[in-house]
Amino acid sequence: MNTVYFYIYLIIIISATFAFAILRCIYDIKFLDVLFYPNPSNDITADTTYLLVHILVNFILGFLFGFNILIGMFVKIMLYYVFLYSMERCDVFNTSKISNLIITIIISLISYTAGSLINKIYN
Repeated sequence: MNTVYFYIYLIIIISATFAFAILRCIYDIKFLDVLFYPNPSNDITADTTYLLVHILVNFILGFLFGFNILIGMFVKIMLYYVFLYSMERCDVFNTSKISNLIITIIISLISYTAGSLINKIYN
């Protein structure tokens, strides 16, 4: 896929993420938290909705973009999840367990790579 689509995707995802953070932290609108954060007990492995959303989204992105933008997508995944992690409690200095962030990043990178492999096989 053309890298122009990746840059369009980046602009959209950065804008949406900042809008999500503003709605969540300033206006206290938290109905999308189930998609972006693990359950209140912070047990990431018990929250299947959270895991499935991140696995499926990154797999689909890997399938669409493939290996052409692998480094760019890996950087985007890491920065995106670090931002979400730091905004979980709307306070950069009050965060949850760092292991949740590491597990989410690893799962996302693996699912993106799997989607890219499937893309490579079908093309």
